[in-house]
Amino acid sequence: MATLQLNHVARETDDVRRLAAFYEEVLGFERVASPNYPAFQVAWLRLPGTPGVALHIIERDPAAAPAAVAPGAAGAPPAQLPRRHHLAFSVADYDGFLAGLKARGTDVFEKTQPDGRTRQVFFFDPDGERPFGSQRLRFVS
Repeated sequence: MATLQLNHVARETDDVRRLAAFYEEVLGFERVASPNYPAFQVAWLRLPGTPGVALHIIERDPAAAPAAVAPGAAGAPPAQLPRRHHLAFSVADYDGFLAGLKARGTDVFEKTQPDGRTRQVFFFDPDGERPFGSQRLRFVS
């Protein structure tokens, strides 16, 4: 089994600036470098003393299904909601981890970030077939 390390937790919002300001001003998070996506806003934050774990605040996609409707509930693939709330882990052997997922028959969606270096695989946990409380897991290399 691959050794995992928590990479980030993503939080979706209609107002990235407002939510980022709350985490910065009220909870003491610090803003760190984030990608520049032309279609939506993001803010990457970290708590001092936790350099390996980030909070990703992502602008809600107005075209996506409401959060109460889990993508797995309708049988949609993990690619359907790439900006939703999710957990992200780092893994040293990305290719081996991906091969293990595929060997288990897990439906995956692979993506590379705009920097060209960050590869990701999205998939649903076992609760992904339920209409509420599903989480998408994302692993990055």
